[in-house]
Amino acid sequence: MQPPTSSSPVPPQSSSRQNRILIAAGIIVFLLVFGELWRRISQAADLRNLEHKIGAQVTELAGESSRMGTLIAGAQSDQAVADWARSHGKMVLPGEVLIQPIAPTSSTPAPAPTGPMENSPPNWMVWWEWLWGAE
Repeated sequence: MQPPTSSSPVPPQSSSRQNRILIAAGIIVFLLVFGELWRRISQAADLRNLEHKIGAQVTELAGESSRMGTLIAGAQSDQAVADWARSHGKMVLPGEVLIQPIAPTSSTPAPAPTGPMENSPPNWMVWWEWLWGAE
């Protein structure tokens, strides 16, 4: 015969309760892991969009830098300096004559009429003659 054991067998209700708790804990762990995965996927998509925006800005700024370099090189050339000196600096080469047009300072004002002319007929007589002829 077998000696009696001190522990009693686990009732079936207790076993199913443990299974439910384990399943619920597994579902909670799955949801937490899935939520973290979803957050990381969303963050990666946001970073890709930001990378495209910054890439476009870098491309635009590289083109602008190239244009500025060309302008600086052109501005430092001897021809650009000579053009500026003649147009804005009012400088001439030996043997050339500088001609600067000068705008008139003032014009003669037209005389303003001071009042009615002394020998002119009144307005009603001018209209009368115009409408019905001279009397």
